Amino acid sequence: MADSDYEAMADDLVARGATRAQMMGRPILKVGSTMFAGHVGGDRLVVRLGRGTDAFAEALALPGAAVWEPGDSGRQFKDWVALPAALEDEWMRFAELARLRAT
Repeated sequence: MADSDYEAMADDLVARGATRAQMMGRPILKVGSTMFAGHVGGDRLVVRLGRGTDAFAEALALPGAAVWEPGDSGRQFKDWVALPAALEDEWMRFAELARLRAT
């Protein structure tokens, strides 16, 4: 997803109550002080869906999706799913689910 496409998605989420921020030089989205999504290296969107939720299982079942490992460190953030650019058509849906979960 191009940066401008991410920005358009972020604008929509901000209109729904999210706020923009930066973490380690990357754009993220928050509700209050809780980060729920971010645009990370390799043009991936990461979303905090919560392990054990239907949304988490559905996102992980998509081709190329994986549990997020920040910096590809091998340390998994087990409530987070990284969605590749190839799944950009799904980004808004899962970002909105993550936003609702963070409220």
